[in-house]
Amino acid sequence: MKKHQAGIGLVLGGVLTLTLGAQGTNETSENPTVTVGTFDSRAVAIACVRSDAFADRMRALHAELDQARTAGDEKRVAELEAMGPAMQKQIHGQGFGTAPVDDIIARIEDELSGIAKEAGVDVIAPKWALAYRRPAAKFVDVTDRLAAELDPDAETLKVIRETVASEPIPQNEFGRDH
Repeated sequence: MKKHQAGIGLVLGGVLTLTLGAQGTNETSENPTVTVGTFDSRAVAIACVRSDAFADRMRALHAELDQARTAGDEKRVAELEAMGPAMQKQIHGQGFGTAPVDDIIARIEDELSGIAKEAGVDVIAPKWALAYRRPAAKFVDVTDRLAAELDPDAETLKVIRETVASEPIPQNEFGRDH
């Protein structure tokens, strides 16, 4: 959560820097426009979880668990077995709710500046992290572009479309049949 809060702080700090920095010059209007790229984090989570890279990671964790069992390393077995429910809870919160996807965004961070440039945005943030939107503020949805970095197949794109068409599940409902 602290990493997510730090990310939001960086985003908001960048917006303030862009806004305040621009106001200090004579070359800009009194109300400079910052264009914010927003994304539905659920789409990014779904694209990740259904990716080949995620499947490879799960296979590697299962192989490590098998090795730990074979070696009789009960401590490591317990650690790996505890990861399963924790990962499942995180994945559900990200894919169906509004839990932060900072861990996934970190995997594509080298692509973010190119995505921002292509979309014509100054900042990229999850749409759930925006507490206030000035009516004149400019927003561009970059959900599809971010999800594309995770190479979703046609079925995944269908799941993403269906998911983003619905409201996210409130965080307080996780742990109950989710």
